[in-house]
Amino acid sequence: MSNDYKVSRIGNEKSPKLIILLCNPGGDAKYYKRLAEYPMDKDGFYKPTGMNLHIYREYCEWWDNILKKTDKFGIKDTDILALEYYPYHTKRSNNSKHWNWDNFAQKSLSQNKELLLKHIANGVPVFGYYYGFWLNDKDVGEQLSKLNKKQFCKSRNGLGQSLKLKDLEKYLQTITE
Repeated sequence: MSNDYKVSRIGNEKSPKLIILLCNPGGDAKYYKRLAEYPMDKDGFYKPTGMNLHIYREYCEWWDNILKKTDKFGIKDTDILALEYYPYHTKRSNNSKHWNWDNFAQKSLSQNKELLLKHIANGVPVFGYYYGFWLNDKDVGEQLSKLNKKQFCKSRNGLGQSLKLKDLEKYLQTITE
């Protein structure tokens, strides 16, 4: 038996001070008990949208590492919005053909693009942790490519977390000066 732990977006949807772009909640859904959402669900905290990053960091070391960096620059976990391009756990990020996606995935992407564009228009800085699908998206890619380096920063592609965290730290230093 497996559970489909969808994750559309995490954090502050209404008034974020930082947006983090992601591809998909990684991990193999086949081994769902290894996913952070499994114990979160058991403890009553899991939901597909709007989970609190403060709770997430208690269950997921990956998020805790990111949030330690934002904490260092005075950006609280309650000030961050993380947007997933594809809301399902996958081992590989090869699900870019969203015309084959189910309704939940299509609706999530549509809502996430709407949130991203709204917050970009309001000057919220964007960090592309995993950003490739976002840049290649016809609806938001052009908008992202028009932003300056203080408005949008891309982490170095294909690198492990320690180097992406260094990129995040440099960006946070830039936007909090």
